[in-house]
Amino acid sequence: MTAPEPRAEAAAVPGPSSAAAIERRAELPPGWPPPSRYGSRTVAIANDRRAVVQRSVESLADLPPELPRAALVGGLAVMVRLYEAHRVTTDFDEVTEGREATIDLLLARGAVRTPNGVMLLEHGVQLDLLDAGLSLQELSDLAPPGSALLATEMERRAVQLALVCRYALETATNTDVMVVEHEDVVAQVTIPVALAGALVAMKVHAAVQPDRKPDKAAGDIYDAYRLIRAWGPSVIAEDLSHAPLTMLDAATAQIDELFGAGAERSSRKLRSASMPGVQWVDVDDLEDVGTLIDALEPFRHWD
Repeated sequence: MTAPEPRAEAAAVPGPSSAAAIERRAELPPGWPPPSRYGSRTVAIANDRRAVVQRSVESLADLPPELPRAALVGGLAVMVRLYEAHRVTTDFDEVTEGREATIDLLLARGAVRTPNGVMLLEHGVQLDLLDAGLSLQELSDLAPPGSALLATEMERRAVQLALVCRYALETATNTDVMVVEHEDVVAQVTIPVALAGALVAMKVHAAVQPDRKPDKAAGDIYDAYRLIRAWGPSVIAEDLSHAPLTMLDAATAQIDELFGAGAERSSRKLRSASMPGVQWVDVDDLEDVGTLIDALEPFRHWD
């Protein structure tokens, strides 16, 4: 199989050296994260029985290279960062600098519009697209740390969503994703994939939303738990070490709501969900990954 041409990698943006910019960390330092953040850039995932993982990766390989800058997030990205087919679904997600332009280009190639993105009919999978059009600097200007510029909880949630999406885009690293079945590689793509820490920030934000359906929230909690457990709090904290302070403060509060003070409530949500594996996760397990709060603390108080 000939490897497809990689789509543009989400490159780090050099930031100015002013004290205010460093304090807010609204731009990433040059060269961070390094391309080999987790060592090898190649990830092999075993195909599932319905070949959903294969079809998802095939659809990514078929996306035109002229699409706006994007990065893989959501369930398929969680699989990549866990090195296994975990909670397989027929939809996958990207954050993109140009959501409407991406949708228009894909519709012109035969995709069908859906509420959250497009259906890629040839492969029978759905691509959900999250907007990451505003820069970290622009978003940080909307909500500097400690400010009261955002009057409502809805506004604060919207800015946090935009921040975690943009941070996932900015820190994604090019990854060679292979789907294997027995001894064969059945699908392959090279694509920017969000860091594990960025995925945790997105998952905990989704899980605490008041309008999130219980089964969806439980899935988000379980994904975040698996990622933190797999990589460890120190790696996840370092992944988030260059996030704007507004984003980091909100993410820390959400982690506490799920794995700290709210661990018992999260445990009940998992017990009521019909997902393989969750029955083995108890309150103590959730509180163990809640130590991520302590690992994040130094990055919230840099001078």
